[in-house]
Parts: sequence; structure tokens; C-alpha cells
Amino acid sequence: MFGLDALISFLEAHALAAYAVLFVAMVIEGETFLIVSAVLAHLGALSLPLVAAIALVGVLIGDVLWYFLGAALKREGLPVFVLRLLSMAETVVRRLFPRFEERPILSLSLAKFVYGTNHATLIFAGYIRMHFPLFMKAEVIASVIWVAVFAAAGYLFGYVAIELTNRLSVFLLIIVALIALLVSLQKALALYYEKKKKNEI
Repeated sequence: MFGLDALISFLEAHALAAYAVLFVAMVIEGETFLIVSAVLAHLGALSLPLVAAIALVGVLIGDVLWYFLGAALKREGLPVFVLRLLSMAETVVRRLFPRFEERPILSLSLAKFVYGTNHATLIFAGYIRMHFPLFMKAEVIASVIWVAVFAAAGYLFGYVAIELTNRLSVFLLIIVALIALLVSLQKALALYYEKKKKNEI
């Protein structure tokens, strides 16, 4: 039977592939992959410092790509559906971060943690042509905090799960439940933050 020890041995033997998957996931959007990688680091299958470093580099590369995607969209003759997506992104940013231009570092940092707003904020930053060095300063600060928080959460999840069971199936269920709880908390934060901003208007 394929158990927890067998999984750890398998991942240790294929660590390079695991790091590659983590990097690609971070470029696209992968807090779940970061958490799972940190869980595996707690189990000894991966290196936590390496997981954090790869995640940080991947996140920053992804952020730059989303920024330049937004910058590339600032031209005439765009399809209607693209204009609608841009309008939605601007609506999200203006609603949640009305002082975006005045407080870009705070806004970009909060967007990392407010569920469903990160990509919209990055695209909007590119679309309004935010000064790129300022954008990078904000993203480095935000990404370091984001990686630290989710890597720590994953490491803690691994500790909790392994303390409760050594059975692979139960271990995985506990990790999935903890990730679902974390996502729910992020969504609750997003709803709370949005409600708070509406009350301030």
C-alpha cells in the first residue's frame, strides 16, 4: 500500500520536478501549491528555504507578467470582451482600494491577501502605467510577506496533520480541510474588506 513514507521517498527522488512544478504554479497563481510544498518540507521531502526562494522568484516573475499584460492592453481597438475584463478589474480595484494611486504599496500588499483581487490589481497597475520601480518595490515587499505567511501556514499544517495521523489518506484529508479553511478565511476577509469600504463611501 502506498503510504506516507512511500510518498516522501518518491518526492525526495523527484525533488527537482516538484520544485519545477512549484515555480510554474507560482508564476501563474499557486498559493495552494506553496502550502502543499511547505507541508512536504515539514515532512522532509523538500527544503523549506528552497521552497520559499523558488516561490518568491516565481511570484515576482508572475507579477511582472501580469503588470505588462495590463500595460499591453492600453491601446485602441481592443475586443469588447477584453474591454469588459479591464472594466471589471478597474471596478474591483476602485471599490476595494480607492486610494490605490496614493498608497500603492499598501494596496498591492493587501491585494495579495484579499481573495480574488490580486490579478485584477496587477493588471490595473500595468494598465495605468504605474511607475515600474515603484511597482517592483511594492511587489517585493508584498511578495516576501505573502510567501512567508503561506509557507509558515503550510509548515504548520504539516505539523498538525502528522501529529494527528500517519495514514496517507487521512493526512491528505486533513491538509485539504485546512487549505479549504484558509481559503474560506480569505474569502471572509475579502467580504469584510469590501463591506468596510462600502460603509466608508
